[in-house]
Amino acid sequence: MSQLTNHQALPTSGQLKMLVVDDIESNRLVLEAMLIKMGHRVTLADSGPKGLALFVETQPDMVLLDVSMPEMDGFEVAKAIRRSNTLVPIFFISASTLNQDVVKGLRAGGDDYLFKPLSYEILQSKIESMLERLSLAAVLSKQNHLLLNFRERIEDETHTARDFIKQFIALDKINDPLVKFMLQPAENFSGDLIAVARTPDHRLHVLLADSAGHGLTAALAVIPITQPFYQMTAKGFDIPAIIREINRRVHDYLPLPRFVAAIFLSLDTEMQTLQVWNGGCPSALLLNHDGTQILHRFESNHLPLGIVSSAEFHATPDFYRYSQPHGHVLLCSDGATEITVDDGRTLSHDGLLSGAENLSNEHLFDRLVGGIEHHLKTSQADDDIALILIELPDEVQEDSLESSGTALTLEVTKKNARCYQEASGKIAWEIALTLTADQLKRMDVVPFLLNITDQIEGGNATGKVFLVLSELFNNALDHGLLKLDSTLKNAPEGLENYFEERAKRLAELAQGQIALQLKKHVCKGCSCLTISIKDSGEGFDYTHDPISGVLHNHLRHGRGIALLCNICRDLRYAGNGSEVTACLDYMNA
Repeated sequence: MSQLTNHQALPTSGQLKMLVVDDIESNRLVLEAMLIKMGHRVTLADSGPKGLALFVETQPDMVLLDVSMPEMDGFEVAKAIRRSNTLVPIFFISASTLNQDVVKGLRAGGDDYLFKPLSYEILQSKIESMLERLSLAAVLSKQNHLLLNFRERIEDETHTARDFIKQFIALDKINDPLVKFMLQPAENFSGDLIAVARTPDHRLHVLLADSAGHGLTAALAVIPITQPFYQMTAKGFDIPAIIREINRRVHDYLPLPRFVAAIFLSLDTEMQTLQVWNGGCPSALLLNHDGTQILHRFESNHLPLGIVSSAEFHATPDFYRYSQPHGHVLLCSDGATEITVDDGRTLSHDGLLSGAENLSNEHLFDRLVGGIEHHLKTSQADDDIALILIELPDEVQEDSLESSGTALTLEVTKKNARCYQEASGKIAWEIALTLTADQLKRMDVVPFLLNITDQIEGGNATGKVFLVLSELFNNALDHGLLKLDSTLKNAPEGLENYFEERAKRLAELAQGQIALQLKKHVCKGCSCLTISIKDSGEGFDYTHDPISGVLHNHLRHGRGIALLCNICRDLRYAGNGSEVTACLDYMNA
Protein backbone atom coordinates (compact mmCIF):
# COMPACT_ATOMS: atom_id res chain seq x y z
CA MET A 1 0.00 0.00 0.00
CA SER A 2 2.98 2.33 -0.38
CA GLN A 3 1.32 4.00 -3.34
CA LEU A 4 -1.25 5.49 -0.93
CA THR A 5 1.31 7.65 0.89
CA ASN A 6 1.26 10.69 -1.38
CA HIS A 7 -2.38 11.67 -1.18
CA GLN A 8 -3.05 15.21 -2.39
CA ALA A 9 -4.01 18.08 -0.08
CA LEU A 10 -7.68 18.17 0.80
CA PRO A 11 -9.90 20.99 -0.50
CA THR A 12 -11.95 22.81 2.10
CA SER A 13 -14.86 23.99 -0.10
CA GLY A 14 -16.44 23.66 -3.57
CA GLN A 15 -16.81 20.49 -5.66
CA LEU A 16 -15.27 17.41 -4.08
CA LYS A 17 -14.16 14.10 -5.55
CA MET A 18 -16.12 11.38 -3.77
CA LEU A 19 -15.36 7.63 -3.70
CA VAL A 20 -18.32 5.36 -2.82
CA VAL A 21 -17.50 1.71 -1.98
CA ASP A 22 -20.51 -0.62 -1.59
CA ASP A 23 -21.16 -4.12 -2.91
CA ILE A 24 -24.91 -3.42 -3.40
CA GLU A 25 -25.64 -1.48 -6.58
CA SER A 26 -28.82 0.21 -5.32
CA ASN A 27 -26.96 1.64 -2.36
CA ARG A 28 -24.23 2.95 -4.66
CA LEU A 29 -26.78 4.62 -6.96
CA VAL A 30 -28.65 6.29 -4.10
CA LEU A 31 -25.42 7.74 -2.70
CA GLU A 32 -24.29 8.81 -6.17
CA ALA A 33 -27.56 10.71 -6.76
CA MET A 34 -27.34 12.52 -3.43
CA LEU A 35 -23.71 13.54 -3.90
CA ILE A 36 -24.23 14.73 -7.48
CA LYS A 37 -27.18 16.81 -6.28
CA MET A 38 -24.83 18.42 -3.74
CA GLY A 39 -22.48 19.31 -6.60
CA HIS A 40 -19.75 16.71 -6.13
CA ARG A 41 -18.07 14.28 -8.55
CA VAL A 42 -18.52 10.60 -7.74
CA THR A 43 -16.53 7.42 -8.42
CA LEU A 44 -18.14 4.05 -7.62
CA ALA A 45 -16.53 0.77 -6.49
CA ASP A 46 -18.36 -2.53 -5.87
CA SER A 47 -15.74 -4.16 -3.60
CA GLY A 48 -13.04 -3.39 -1.08
CA PRO A 49 -10.04 -4.26 -3.30
CA LYS A 50 -11.48 -2.27 -6.22
CA GLY A 51 -12.14 0.63 -3.87
CA LEU A 52 -8.47 0.69 -2.79
CA ALA A 53 -7.33 0.60 -6.42
CA LEU A 54 -9.65 3.51 -7.32
CA PHE A 55 -8.48 5.38 -4.22
CA VAL A 56 -4.91 5.28 -5.54
CA GLU A 57 -6.03 6.10 -9.09
CA THR A 58 -8.49 8.96 -8.44
CA GLN A 59 -7.14 10.40 -5.19
CA PRO A 60 -10.59 11.29 -3.82
CA ASP A 61 -11.31 14.04 -1.30
CA MET A 62 -13.71 11.87 0.74
CA VAL A 63 -14.53 8.14 1.02
CA LEU A 64 -17.93 6.62 1.88
CA LEU A 65 -17.60 2.95 2.89
CA ASP A 66 -20.13 0.18 3.39
CA VAL A 67 -19.23 -2.00 6.36
CA SER A 68 -20.40 -5.46 5.27
CA MET A 69 -18.77 -6.49 1.98
CA PRO A 70 -17.33 -9.78 0.70
CA GLU A 71 -13.58 -10.27 0.20
CA MET A 72 -12.67 -7.17 2.22
CA ASP A 73 -15.02 -5.35 4.60
CA GLY A 74 -15.13 -1.61 5.17
CA PHE A 75 -13.04 -1.77 8.35
CA GLU A 76 -10.14 -3.41 6.48
CA VAL A 77 -10.39 -0.85 3.66
CA ALA A 78 -10.30 2.01 6.18
CA LYS A 79 -7.25 0.54 7.92
CA ALA A 80 -5.43 0.18 4.58
CA ILE A 81 -6.18 3.80 3.71
CA ARG A 82 -5.08 5.01 7.13
CA ARG A 83 -1.79 3.11 6.84
CA SER A 84 -0.93 5.56 4.09
CA ASN A 85 -1.10 8.33 6.74
CA THR A 86 -3.61 10.16 4.59
CA LEU A 87 -6.00 12.58 6.23
CA VAL A 88 -8.82 11.96 3.76
CA PRO A 89 -12.17 11.82 5.62
CA ILE A 90 -13.84 8.39 5.81
CA PHE A 91 -17.58 7.94 6.48
CA PHE A 92 -18.95 4.48 7.26
CA ILE A 93 -22.44 3.72 5.87
CA SER A 94 -24.09 0.72 7.59
CA ALA A 95 -27.44 -0.77 8.44
CA SER A 96 -25.98 -2.05 11.71
CA THR A 97 -26.65 0.10 14.74
CA LEU A 98 -24.63 -2.00 17.16
CA ASN A 99 -22.38 0.03 19.41
CA GLN A 100 -19.45 -2.34 18.90
CA ASP A 101 -19.63 -1.81 15.14
CA VAL A 102 -19.60 1.97 15.59
CA VAL A 103 -16.60 1.73 17.93
CA LYS A 104 -14.83 -0.68 15.57
CA GLY A 105 -15.37 1.68 12.66
CA LEU A 106 -14.02 4.71 14.49
CA ARG A 107 -10.99 2.73 15.71
CA ALA A 108 -10.33 1.57 12.15
CA GLY A 109 -9.87 5.20 11.12
CA GLY A 110 -13.37 6.38 10.35
CA ASP A 111 -14.29 10.01 10.93
CA ASP A 112 -18.06 9.37 11.21
CA TYR A 113 -20.58 6.52 11.21
CA LEU A 114 -23.93 6.96 9.40
CA PHE A 115 -26.90 4.60 9.48
CA LYS A 116 -29.02 3.37 6.61
CA PRO A 117 -31.38 4.51 5.28
CA LEU A 118 -29.46 7.74 4.66
CA SER A 119 -31.02 11.16 5.08
CA TYR A 120 -29.98 13.66 2.42
CA GLU A 121 -30.00 16.54 4.92
CA ILE A 122 -27.96 14.64 7.50
CA LEU A 123 -25.39 13.56 4.90
CA GLN A 124 -25.09 17.09 3.57
CA SER A 125 -24.67 18.60 7.05
CA LYS A 126 -22.07 15.94 7.95
CA ILE A 127 -20.07 16.75 4.82
CA GLU A 128 -20.31 20.51 5.46
CA SER A 129 -19.27 20.02 9.09
CA MET A 130 -16.32 17.92 7.96
CA LEU A 131 -15.30 20.64 5.48
CA GLU A 132 -15.32 23.22 8.28
CA ARG A 133 -13.12 20.95 10.37
CA LEU A 134 -10.81 20.44 7.42
CA SER A 135 -10.66 24.18 6.84
CA LEU A 136 -9.64 24.77 10.44
CA ALA A 137 -7.17 21.88 10.28
CA ALA A 138 -5.65 23.36 7.11
CA VAL A 139 -5.17 26.72 8.81
CA LEU A 140 -3.63 25.08 11.86
CA SER A 141 -1.40 22.92 9.67
CA LYS A 142 -0.18 25.96 7.78
CA GLN A 143 0.48 27.87 10.99
CA ASN A 144 2.23 24.88 12.50
CA HIS A 145 4.42 24.60 9.41
CA LEU A 146 5.28 28.30 9.68
CA LEU A 147 6.06 27.91 13.38
CA LEU A 148 8.30 24.91 12.73
CA ASN A 149 10.18 26.84 10.04
CA PHE A 150 10.44 29.83 12.36
CA ARG A 151 11.71 27.64 15.19
CA GLU A 152 14.33 26.05 12.95
CA ARG A 153 15.46 29.48 11.78
CA ILE A 154 15.59 30.81 15.34
CA GLU A 155 17.60 27.79 16.48
CA ASP A 156 20.03 28.28 13.61
CA GLU A 157 20.35 32.00 14.29
CA THR A 158 20.70 31.33 18.02
CA HIS A 159 23.53 28.89 17.35
CA THR A 160 25.26 31.40 15.07
CA ALA A 161 24.78 34.25 17.55
CA ARG A 162 26.05 32.10 20.41
CA ASP A 163 29.24 31.27 18.49
CA PHE A 164 29.64 34.92 17.50
CA ILE A 165 29.26 36.17 21.06
CA LYS A 166 31.49 33.38 22.35
CA GLN A 167 34.32 34.66 20.16
CA PHE A 168 33.97 38.15 21.66
CA ILE A 169 33.55 37.08 25.27
CA ALA A 170 36.30 34.42 25.12
CA LEU A 171 35.51 32.84 28.50
CA ASP A 172 37.51 29.78 27.51
CA LYS A 173 40.64 31.94 27.44
CA ILE A 174 40.33 33.05 31.06
CA ASN A 175 42.94 30.95 32.84
CA ASP A 176 44.50 33.29 35.39
CA PRO A 177 45.48 31.27 38.49
CA LEU A 178 44.12 33.94 40.83
CA VAL A 179 40.64 34.03 39.30
CA LYS A 180 37.72 31.62 39.57
CA PHE A 181 34.33 32.46 38.13
CA MET A 182 30.79 31.24 37.55
CA LEU A 183 28.53 32.49 34.74
CA GLN A 184 24.99 31.15 34.40
CA PRO A 185 22.53 32.74 31.95
CA ALA A 186 18.82 32.96 32.71
CA GLU A 187 18.10 32.20 29.03
CA ASN A 188 20.16 31.08 26.03
CA PHE A 189 22.37 34.16 26.23
CA SER A 190 23.97 35.91 29.16
CA GLY A 191 23.84 39.67 29.60
CA ASP A 192 26.61 39.32 32.20
CA LEU A 193 30.21 39.59 31.03
CA ILE A 194 33.41 38.48 32.73
CA ALA A 195 36.78 39.62 31.37
CA VAL A 196 40.23 39.01 32.84
CA ALA A 197 43.61 40.23 31.57
CA ARG A 198 47.08 41.27 32.70
CA THR A 199 48.85 44.55 32.03
CA PRO A 200 52.45 44.54 30.77
CA ASP A 201 53.66 45.07 34.34
CA HIS A 202 51.59 42.07 35.46
CA ARG A 203 48.77 43.90 37.24
CA LEU A 204 45.53 41.91 37.16
CA HIS A 205 42.48 43.54 35.59
CA VAL A 206 39.06 41.98 36.19
CA LEU A 207 35.81 43.32 34.74
CA LEU A 208 32.29 42.18 35.57
CA ALA A 209 29.57 43.83 33.46
CA ASP A 210 25.83 43.35 33.84
CA SER A 211 23.67 44.60 30.98
CA ALA A 212 20.11 45.63 31.75
CA GLY A 213 17.75 42.70 31.22
CA HIS A 214 18.79 39.29 29.92
CA GLY A 215 18.70 37.28 26.74
CA LEU A 216 20.11 38.13 23.32
CA THR A 217 19.63 41.91 23.51
CA ALA A 218 21.41 42.04 26.86
CA ALA A 219 24.23 39.84 25.52
CA LEU A 220 24.71 42.10 22.50
CA ALA A 221 24.88 45.14 24.77
CA VAL A 222 28.12 43.96 26.41
CA ILE A 223 29.96 43.33 23.13
CA PRO A 224 31.30 46.92 22.85
CA ILE A 225 32.98 46.42 26.24
CA THR A 226 35.37 43.60 25.40
CA GLN A 227 37.61 45.26 22.83
CA PRO A 228 38.68 48.34 24.84
CA PHE A 229 39.14 46.24 27.97
CA TYR A 230 41.53 43.75 26.40
CA GLN A 231 43.33 46.12 24.06
CA MET A 232 43.86 48.90 26.58
CA THR A 233 44.83 46.51 29.36
CA ALA A 234 47.44 44.96 27.06
CA LYS A 235 48.85 48.44 26.47
CA GLY A 236 49.05 49.21 30.18
CA PHE A 237 46.22 51.70 30.61
CA ASP A 238 44.82 52.18 34.09
CA ILE A 239 41.19 51.86 35.18
CA PRO A 240 40.16 55.50 34.57
CA ALA A 241 41.23 55.52 30.91
CA ILE A 242 39.74 52.10 30.17
CA ILE A 243 36.42 52.62 31.94
CA ARG A 244 36.07 56.06 30.37
CA GLU A 245 36.49 54.58 26.88
CA ILE A 246 34.06 51.76 27.67
CA ASN A 247 31.47 54.28 28.87
CA ARG A 248 31.91 56.30 25.68
CA ARG A 249 31.25 53.24 23.53
CA VAL A 250 28.23 52.10 25.53
CA HIS A 251 26.82 55.63 25.54
CA ASP A 252 27.40 56.13 21.80
CA TYR A 253 26.50 52.66 20.52
CA LEU A 254 23.58 51.46 22.64
CA PRO A 255 20.13 53.03 22.33
CA LEU A 256 18.44 54.35 25.42
CA PRO A 257 17.27 53.11 27.86
CA ARG A 258 19.92 50.38 27.71
CA PHE A 259 22.83 50.68 30.13
CA VAL A 260 25.46 48.39 31.65
CA ALA A 261 26.28 48.10 35.34
CA ALA A 262 29.93 47.21 35.85
CA ILE A 263 32.63 46.65 38.41
CA PHE A 264 36.29 46.97 37.42
CA LEU A 265 39.09 45.75 39.68
CA SER A 266 42.84 46.20 39.36
CA LEU A 267 45.08 44.10 41.60
CA ASP A 268 48.78 44.82 42.14
CA THR A 269 50.10 41.84 44.08
CA GLU A 270 53.56 43.37 44.45
CA MET A 271 52.29 46.56 46.07
CA GLN A 272 49.36 44.69 47.68
CA THR A 273 46.91 47.29 46.42
CA LEU A 274 43.39 47.15 45.03
CA GLN A 275 41.70 49.68 42.80
CA VAL A 276 37.95 49.21 42.35
CA TRP A 277 35.48 51.15 40.21
CA ASN A 278 31.87 50.16 40.91
CA GLY A 279 29.02 51.52 38.84
CA GLY A 280 25.67 49.98 39.71
CA CYS A 281 26.80 46.50 40.81
CA PRO A 282 26.48 44.90 44.26
CA SER A 283 29.35 45.78 46.57
CA ALA A 284 32.67 44.06 45.98
CA LEU A 285 33.71 42.31 49.18
CA LEU A 286 37.20 41.92 50.57
CA LEU A 287 37.10 38.66 52.55
CA ASN A 288 39.48 36.88 54.86
CA HIS A 289 41.02 33.57 53.81
CA ASP A 290 37.96 31.38 54.50
CA GLY A 291 35.26 33.92 53.67
CA THR A 292 33.92 34.14 57.23
CA GLN A 293 34.73 37.84 57.66
CA ILE A 294 34.11 40.87 55.45
CA LEU A 295 37.15 43.13 55.78
CA HIS A 296 36.02 45.89 53.41
CA ARG A 297 33.14 46.75 51.07
CA PHE A 298 33.65 48.54 47.77
CA GLU A 299 30.25 50.17 47.39
CA SER A 300 28.75 51.36 44.13
CA ASN A 301 29.44 55.10 44.00
CA HIS A 302 29.24 55.64 40.23
CA LEU A 303 26.46 55.53 37.65
CA PRO A 304 26.27 52.48 35.36
CA LEU A 305 27.98 52.71 31.99
CA GLY A 306 26.20 54.47 29.15
CA ILE A 307 23.92 56.75 31.16
CA VAL A 308 25.99 59.94 31.00
CA SER A 309 28.36 61.31 28.37
CA SER A 310 32.14 61.41 28.72
CA ALA A 311 32.03 64.99 29.98
CA GLU A 312 29.84 64.01 32.96
CA PHE A 313 31.42 60.61 33.61
CA HIS A 314 33.46 59.99 36.78
CA ALA A 315 36.19 57.38 36.36
CA THR A 316 38.16 57.62 39.62
CA PRO A 317 38.41 54.24 41.39
CA ASP A 318 38.64 53.53 45.10
CA PHE A 319 42.14 52.65 46.37
CA TYR A 320 42.77 50.10 49.09
CA ARG A 321 45.91 48.46 50.43
CA TYR A 322 45.34 45.02 51.90
CA SER A 323 47.60 43.52 54.55
CA GLN A 324 46.06 40.14 55.31
CA PRO A 325 47.56 37.44 53.07
CA HIS A 326 45.50 34.74 51.37
CA GLY A 327 42.34 36.83 51.39
CA HIS A 328 39.82 37.04 48.58
CA VAL A 329 37.77 39.61 46.70
CA LEU A 330 34.23 38.60 45.76
CA LEU A 331 32.50 40.22 42.79
CA CYS A 332 29.00 39.33 41.64
CA SER A 333 26.10 40.59 39.58
CA ASP A 334 22.71 41.31 41.12
CA GLY A 335 21.47 38.01 39.71
CA ALA A 336 23.45 36.26 42.46
CA THR A 337 22.27 38.44 45.36
CA GLU A 338 18.63 38.64 44.23
CA ILE A 339 17.88 34.91 44.06
CA THR A 340 14.55 34.33 45.79
CA VAL A 341 14.89 32.04 48.81
CA ASP A 342 12.23 29.89 50.49
CA ASP A 343 10.58 32.64 52.54
CA GLY A 344 10.32 35.02 49.57
CA ARG A 345 13.30 37.16 50.55
CA THR A 346 16.24 37.81 48.23
CA LEU A 347 19.51 36.07 49.00
CA SER A 348 21.79 39.15 49.52
CA HIS A 349 25.53 39.06 50.21
CA ASP A 350 25.03 37.81 53.75
CA GLY A 351 22.88 34.93 52.56
CA LEU A 352 25.40 34.07 49.89
CA LEU A 353 28.24 33.89 52.41
CA SER A 354 26.24 32.16 55.15
CA GLY A 355 25.09 29.55 52.64
CA ALA A 356 28.73 28.89 51.79
CA GLU A 357 29.59 28.41 55.47
CA ASN A 358 27.12 25.53 55.75
CA LEU A 359 28.85 23.49 53.05
CA SER A 360 31.82 21.23 53.64
CA ASN A 361 33.79 21.97 50.47
CA GLU A 362 37.40 22.84 51.13
CA HIS A 363 37.62 25.77 48.72
CA LEU A 364 35.65 28.97 49.28
CA PHE A 365 34.70 29.27 45.60
CA ASP A 366 33.22 25.76 45.56
CA ARG A 367 31.21 26.58 48.67
CA LEU A 368 29.86 29.79 47.14
CA VAL A 369 28.82 28.03 43.94
CA GLY A 370 27.34 25.17 45.95
CA GLY A 371 25.27 27.63 47.98
CA ILE A 372 23.86 29.23 44.81
CA GLU A 373 23.06 25.84 43.29
CA HIS A 374 21.33 24.79 46.51
CA HIS A 375 18.99 27.78 46.36
CA LEU A 376 18.33 27.29 42.64
CA LYS A 377 16.97 23.81 43.34
CA THR A 378 13.87 25.37 44.89
CA SER A 379 13.67 28.66 42.96
CA GLN A 380 14.27 29.69 39.39
CA ALA A 381 16.88 32.30 38.48
CA ASP A 382 15.13 35.41 37.17
CA ASP A 383 18.36 37.02 36.00
CA ASP A 384 21.80 36.07 34.74
CA ILE A 385 24.22 35.09 37.50
CA ALA A 386 27.89 36.06 37.47
CA LEU A 387 30.29 35.44 40.34
CA ILE A 388 34.06 36.00 40.51
CA LEU A 389 36.42 35.11 43.35
CA ILE A 390 39.91 36.62 43.22
CA GLU A 391 42.67 35.29 45.42
CA LEU A 392 45.00 37.74 47.13
CA PRO A 393 48.34 35.93 47.45
CA ASP A 394 51.39 36.86 49.44
CA GLU A 395 53.57 39.39 47.66
CA VAL A 396 54.87 37.78 44.46
CA GLN A 397 57.93 38.79 42.49
CA GLU A 398 58.91 37.47 39.09
CA ASP A 399 62.10 35.39 39.19
CA SER A 400 63.62 37.57 36.53
CA LEU A 401 63.12 40.63 38.72
CA GLU A 402 64.37 39.22 42.02
CA SER A 403 67.44 40.72 43.60
CA SER A 404 70.38 38.54 44.44
CA GLY A 405 70.65 40.40 47.74
CA THR A 406 73.88 42.14 46.76
CA ALA A 407 73.90 45.95 46.61
CA LEU A 408 74.13 47.20 43.03
CA THR A 409 75.30 50.80 43.42
CA LEU A 410 74.76 52.71 40.20
CA GLU A 411 77.53 54.43 38.38
CA VAL A 412 76.40 58.05 38.00
CA THR A 413 77.81 60.93 36.02
CA LYS A 414 77.12 64.64 35.55
CA LYS A 415 76.04 64.15 31.93
CA ASN A 416 73.82 61.75 30.03
CA ALA A 417 75.53 58.41 29.68
CA ARG A 418 75.29 56.48 26.46
CA CYS A 419 74.28 52.88 26.26
CA TYR A 420 77.20 50.57 25.78
CA GLN A 421 76.21 49.93 22.14
CA GLU A 422 75.24 53.44 21.10
CA ALA A 423 78.66 54.65 20.00
CA SER A 424 79.07 51.89 17.45
CA GLY A 425 75.47 50.84 16.88
CA LYS A 426 73.12 51.93 14.14
CA ILE A 427 69.96 53.81 15.15
CA ALA A 428 66.99 51.75 13.96
CA TRP A 429 64.39 54.31 15.06
CA GLU A 430 63.96 57.21 17.45
CA ILE A 431 61.00 58.84 19.21
CA ALA A 432 61.25 62.21 20.95
CA LEU A 433 58.51 64.39 22.41
CA THR A 434 58.03 67.00 25.09
CA LEU A 435 54.81 67.17 27.07
CA THR A 436 53.61 70.25 28.94
CA ALA A 437 51.23 70.50 31.88
CA ASP A 438 48.14 70.50 29.66
CA GLN A 439 49.04 67.18 28.04
CA LEU A 440 50.28 65.62 31.27
CA LYS A 441 46.92 66.26 32.94
CA ARG A 442 44.85 64.41 30.34
CA MET A 443 47.13 61.78 28.74
CA ASP A 444 48.05 58.26 29.74
CA VAL A 445 51.60 58.80 28.55
CA VAL A 446 53.14 55.36 29.08
CA PRO A 447 50.50 53.36 27.13
CA PHE A 448 50.66 56.05 24.45
CA LEU A 449 54.41 55.56 24.04
CA LEU A 450 54.13 51.79 24.26
CA ASN A 451 51.51 51.84 21.51
CA ILE A 452 53.84 53.81 19.23
CA THR A 453 56.63 51.35 19.99
CA ASP A 454 54.29 48.45 19.22
CA GLN A 455 53.38 50.01 15.89
CA ILE A 456 57.04 50.37 14.96
CA GLU A 457 58.10 46.96 16.23
CA GLY A 458 55.04 45.05 15.04
CA GLY A 459 53.74 44.34 18.52
CA ASN A 460 57.05 43.17 20.02
CA ALA A 461 57.27 45.69 22.85
CA THR A 462 57.00 43.74 26.10
CA GLY A 463 56.52 43.98 29.84
CA LYS A 464 60.01 45.16 30.75
CA VAL A 465 59.75 48.12 28.39
CA PHE A 466 56.45 49.03 30.03
CA LEU A 467 57.93 48.62 33.50
CA VAL A 468 60.93 50.85 32.77
CA LEU A 469 58.81 53.51 31.06
CA SER A 470 56.26 53.48 33.88
CA GLU A 471 58.79 53.77 36.68
CA LEU A 472 60.89 56.50 35.11
CA PHE A 473 57.95 58.56 33.85
CA ASN A 474 55.98 58.30 37.11
CA ASN A 475 59.07 59.32 39.08
CA ALA A 476 59.51 62.36 36.84
CA LEU A 477 55.86 63.35 37.16
CA ASP A 478 55.20 62.46 40.81
CA HIS A 479 58.46 63.63 42.35
CA GLY A 480 59.91 65.97 39.74
CA LEU A 481 56.82 68.05 38.91
CA LEU A 482 54.23 67.23 41.59
CA LYS A 483 56.82 67.04 44.42
CA LEU A 484 55.12 64.11 46.14
CA ASP A 485 56.83 62.35 49.05
CA SER A 486 56.86 58.54 48.68
CA THR A 487 57.06 58.02 52.43
CA LEU A 488 53.35 58.91 52.53
CA LYS A 489 52.65 55.38 51.31
CA ASN A 490 53.95 53.80 54.52
CA ALA A 491 51.06 55.03 56.68
CA PRO A 492 48.04 52.69 57.17
CA GLU A 493 45.92 54.77 54.80
CA GLY A 494 48.97 56.16 53.04
CA LEU A 495 48.39 54.75 49.58
CA GLU A 496 44.87 56.17 49.34
CA ASN A 497 46.11 59.53 50.62
CA TYR A 498 49.03 59.44 48.21
CA PHE A 499 46.82 58.94 45.15
CA GLU A 500 44.29 61.51 46.33
CA GLU A 501 47.06 64.07 46.74
CA ARG A 502 48.51 63.08 43.37
CA ALA A 503 45.18 63.63 41.63
CA LYS A 504 44.75 66.98 43.36
CA ARG A 505 48.23 68.26 42.46
CA LEU A 506 47.97 67.00 38.90
CA ALA A 507 44.67 68.83 38.42
CA GLU A 508 46.29 72.02 39.74
CA LEU A 509 49.49 71.66 37.67
CA ALA A 510 49.92 74.86 35.65
CA GLN A 511 53.49 74.63 34.42
CA GLY A 512 56.32 72.21 33.95
CA GLN A 513 57.27 69.74 31.26
CA ILE A 514 58.70 66.29 30.70
CA ALA A 515 60.87 65.42 27.69
CA LEU A 516 61.01 61.79 26.59
CA GLN A 517 63.26 60.06 24.08
CA LEU A 518 63.31 56.42 22.97
CA LYS A 519 66.02 55.04 20.66
CA LYS A 520 66.61 51.58 19.33
CA HIS A 521 70.21 50.70 18.41
CA VAL A 522 71.31 47.66 16.44
CA CYS A 523 74.89 46.41 16.60
CA LYS A 524 76.27 43.03 15.54
CA GLY A 525 72.90 41.32 15.66
CA CYS A 526 71.99 42.71 19.08
CA SER A 527 69.35 45.32 19.86
CA CYS A 528 69.43 47.90 22.63
CA LEU A 529 66.66 50.28 23.67
CA THR A 530 67.63 53.56 25.32
CA ILE A 531 64.97 55.45 27.28
CA SER A 532 65.77 59.00 28.37
CA ILE A 533 63.45 61.16 30.47
CA LYS A 534 64.04 64.71 31.70
CA ASP A 535 61.66 66.76 33.80
CA SER A 536 61.71 70.48 34.62
CA GLY A 537 61.65 69.86 38.37
CA GLU A 538 64.32 70.61 40.95
CA GLY A 539 65.91 67.16 40.76
CA PHE A 540 67.87 65.59 43.61
CA ASP A 541 71.49 65.09 44.60
CA TYR A 542 72.02 61.57 43.37
CA THR A 543 75.72 61.69 44.30
CA HIS A 544 74.75 61.70 48.00
CA ASP A 545 71.69 59.46 47.60
CA PRO A 546 73.09 56.10 46.48
CA ILE A 547 70.60 53.90 44.70
CA SER A 548 70.75 50.23 45.52
CA GLY A 549 69.63 47.21 43.63
CA VAL A 550 68.48 45.55 46.85
CA LEU A 551 64.68 45.21 47.12
CA HIS A 552 63.39 46.38 50.49
CA ASN A 553 60.30 44.24 50.90
CA HIS A 554 59.17 45.99 54.09
CA LEU A 555 58.82 49.36 52.34
CA ARG A 556 56.08 50.57 50.02
CA HIS A 557 58.26 53.04 48.19
CA GLY A 558 61.71 53.24 46.69
CA ARG A 559 61.51 49.76 45.20
CA GLY A 560 60.96 50.71 41.57
CA ILE A 561 64.49 51.91 40.84
CA ALA A 562 65.92 48.86 42.60
CA LEU A 563 63.87 46.69 40.26
CA LEU A 564 65.17 48.61 37.26
CA CYS A 565 68.73 47.95 38.41
CA ASN A 566 68.05 44.27 37.84
CA ILE A 567 66.29 44.78 34.51
CA CYS A 568 68.40 47.40 32.76
CA ARG A 569 71.85 46.91 31.34
CA ASP A 570 72.63 50.50 32.32
CA LEU A 571 70.73 53.08 34.42
CA ARG A 572 72.20 56.54 35.02
CA TYR A 573 71.17 59.92 36.34
CA ALA A 574 72.62 63.19 35.07
CA GLY A 575 72.40 66.96 35.46
CA ASN A 576 70.64 68.02 38.65
CA GLY A 577 69.05 64.58 39.00
CA SER A 578 66.05 65.39 36.82
CA GLU A 579 67.57 63.50 33.88
CA VAL A 580 67.71 59.71 33.71
CA THR A 581 68.71 57.29 30.96
CA ALA A 582 68.03 53.57 30.96
CA CYS A 583 69.44 51.06 28.51
CA LEU A 584 68.09 47.53 28.20
CA ASP A 585 68.70 44.61 25.94
CA TYR A 586 65.74 44.83 23.57
CA MET A 587 65.89 41.22 22.41
CA ASN A 588 64.99 40.17 25.94
CA ALA A 589 62.90 43.21 26.87
